[in-house]
Amino acid sequence: MLYEAKRAHPVAVIALVVVGICGCTKSNLPGPSGTVSGTATYQNKPIPDGSTIVMVHNETGLIGTGITNGSGAFQVRMRESPQVLVGEYTVYVRPPGEPDANVMEFKLDNVPPAWKLIPKRYWMSHTSGEAFTVKEGRNMYGLVLHE
Repeated sequence: MLYEAKRAHPVAVIALVVVGICGCTKSNLPGPSGTVSGTATYQNKPIPDGSTIVMVHNETGLIGTGITNGSGAFQVRMRESPQVLVGEYTVYVRPPGEPDANVMEFKLDNVPPAWKLIPKRYWMSHTSGEAFTVKEGRNMYGLVLHE
């Protein structure tokens, strides 16, 4: 009997580990989710490497972000997961580099050089005019910036 208890114990430990691993991959979002990946371009060229694509869920305010690479490619993450809540989003771009902390309004003469490579309207959510709908499953986003 003691031998059986010892053999059952490793099985129980393995079961707990499997449950723990499966739990870690689950999203903690308040509804169905999908994934979002894509590329961001301006004037047929990738936007600056290290730009942040910011997606604000219109209903909940939850934010998903993706960092571009040298080719403009990005994958959006939400709550440290590749899963993104389904729904309508307002999208803007945060170029790399930080303006001076004392800047009250972002202007071409007070922002880092990379910001000047992206049209000003995309710097803020309320001026970008960009929207994207996330559906369940895999979503591809070809973000093309315009003047």
